[in-house]
Amino acid sequence: MRVEIMIDKEQKINQSTLEALEAELYRNLRPLYPKTAIRIRKGSANGIELSGVKLDDDKERVMEILQHVWEDDSWMQ
Repeated sequence: MRVEIMIDKEQKINQSTLEALEAELYRNLRPLYPKTAIRIRKGSANGIELSGVKLDDDKERVMEILQHVWEDDSWMQ
């Protein structure tokens, strides 16, 4: 599975925060989806793209995990 997250560059999120987000996402997704690859980059808008996920239940579960990690900011440095 591949997760691509684009964060609007206007939000001024520093690189260490992006790295902490990536680490936390790996920590939450790898036990369930061992072949997960995550890419986080800055761009012109916010967006999430999932590929390699076949079942709708899996897509929903991954999106729930992503939302939970984003809302639970205890991983932020």
